[in-house]
Amino acid sequence: MNFRQCQKLNELYLSQLQNNKQMRTILIIILIPLIQLKVLGQIVEGRITDSKTNDPLEYASIGIINTNFGTITDGSGHFKFDAKVERQSIVRISMIGYEPQKFTLGELLGHKNEIKLDEKTIELSEVIIKPTIERKVGETKSNRFSDWSGWGGTQIRKGFEVGIMLDLGEKPVMVKDLNVLLKRQSFDKSLFRLHIRTVRDTLIVDELLTENIILTISKEKGWVKFDLGPHNIVLDGKIGLTLEWLDVTGNNTDRAMKINKGMVDAYILFKNNKNHWGLYRWGTEANWRINKKQCPSMYLTIEE
Repeated sequence: MNFRQCQKLNELYLSQLQNNKQMRTILIIILIPLIQLKVLGQIVEGRITDSKTNDPLEYASIGIINTNFGTITDGSGHFKFDAKVERQSIVRISMIGYEPQKFTLGELLGHKNEIKLDEKTIELSEVIIKPTIERKVGETKSNRFSDWSGWGGTQIRKGFEVGIMLDLGEKPVMVKDLNVLLKRQSFDKSLFRLHIRTVRDTLIVDELLTENIILTISKEKGWVKFDLGPHNIVLDGKIGLTLEWLDVTGNNTDRAMKINKGMVDAYILFKNNKNHWGLYRWGTEANWRINKKQCPSMYLTIEE
């Protein structure tokens, strides 16, 4: 091969290299908007009401399945949240005592959604319990060196849950009260929704409660007792008991400083213990996290 042929071949190679570079640039320019479409936030908003009465459903849950994206409704049934997921992702809308509904994210985007939930028809089987024994199930103690579980902020963590896995035994028992141990809270008042679900192996599955039980904590620290007797809750077997954070009022910054001098946020914290498994979920439809080493200090008083 002579010099002229080598030069021509080199020019051809450089030309091909330049074409490839231009093609890569074009592909990058095309792909950037597609990547941004997937990453950028997409606002989902609407209102949830009872299908028969048209009354707004306060504290209804809206979440994208298997993600932390979601929220709960306000007193007017309205919701709004930012979803950084694909349009085909599944959104689940639910509330204790109502039939849940599912939509793709794409179906809800760009609309002022009006969603109506149907109340569940619940057939309750009568269980007669003549209580002769009262006992406590769960974490009744805590030591001064234990860790803590809880929430920070006033808005973004609504719908988050923490709790404990309990084994009540094979025979039905009547739930008398729930007790939780506060390390400290900086709010004047915190509202929680009680959840009790069945546990199969280590899977947290069906909700056992048929009504919304809203619990209020106004203490700063120490044990808090909730009377559950009027709700006639009868349970057996393994359960997952959690508290879902709904709302807060007021914030005492002096209390927040008592938790940790570096904290500038608002917090409610429960003391932990190590004899049961802890349950955690950071979103209304997020995946469950199980901590086999510690859990919040909570216990049920039951009658059997």
